[in-house]
Amino acid sequence: MASLPFTPEEPDDPLRGSVAVLVPAYEEADNLVPVVRAALEAQVGDVLVVDDGSSDATAEVARRAGARVLELSENRGKGGAIAAGAASLDSDVVVLLDADLVGLEPEHVRALAEPVASGAADMARGTFKDGRWRTTAAQHVLPVLNGQRALRRAALLAVPGLADSRYGVEIAITREARERGWHTVDVPLPGVSQVMKEEKRGWRRGLRVRLRMYREILGTLVNRTRQHR
Repeated sequence: MASLPFTPEEPDDPLRGSVAVLVPAYEEADNLVPVVRAALEAQVGDVLVVDDGSSDATAEVARRAGARVLELSENRGKGGAIAAGAASLDSDVVVLLDADLVGLEPEHVRALAEPVASGAADMARGTFKDGRWRTTAAQHVLPVLNGQRALRRAALLAVPGLADSRYGVEIAITREARERGWHTVDVPLPGVSQVMKEEKRGWRRGLRVRLRMYREILGTLVNRTRQHR
């Protein structure tokens, strides 16, 4: 796919400095460089990779790519990594990006950030379009699991159970958005998709990771339901 047209930031760029990009990453040394580069080239502000207790070279690769890195000594799951990363930032708006995205461009990052930074929305959710059919189809079936989002950092940190939500983090954020009446907009991300877990880990290990993800998502759903009885 050809790169989207991109114009570097202007001196009065409203996104510059008010936005940070947060990339939770667990054993993503082979995948995260294009994501970091796109985030840096978007020129919105800090780009933070949270290495969630990886045993590979995730932290080193992220630093070489130009990101700031927060290393966690033990794996806290995706929700824990996001909570730790958000707490270490000082931006008003946080853009959340998965580390295994394919086809991400700087304009995608800016398109996610703009509705929230401008006050037009409380949360923006990126939607895959015209990328790999399997990931695009999966996202259309279960859009609540979409990991590409932008929202106010304070609102993110206020999500109940964020640090303990692990793979259920998107469910936790979505439930909070519904309960608080956030205005959410969907932002198309043409040409963007993801590397599937079975591709990254091999079929057997990838399937185990996927099943664990579903268990953690279900656990978050059950916990939030119990809290509201």
